[in-house]
Amino acid sequence: MKILLQKNVKDAAHERIERLFNEFENVVVGFSGGKDSTCVLNIALNVAEKLNRLPLPVLFVDQEAEWQGTIDYVEKVMNDK
Repeated sequence: MKILLQKNVKDAAHERIERLFNEFENVVVGFSGGKDSTCVLNIALNVAEKLNRLPLPVLFVDQEAEWQGTIDYVEKVMNDK
């Protein structure tokens, strides 16, 4: 059964990630370099900044079968300030 919320996906995601930061002392974001994990990482960084929980640990696992473009993008994201 679907339960419709009276909020948009972005606001709901911010609330859910903020709940994780409030519930757990250690929060680590898994980052694959894909579009979904990029969105999660950006929202988590926004929430971590708001809650004064920076720096935020981020985990990327190179499975040695990644496209070079993915590796380049992950390195760019990791080096952004």
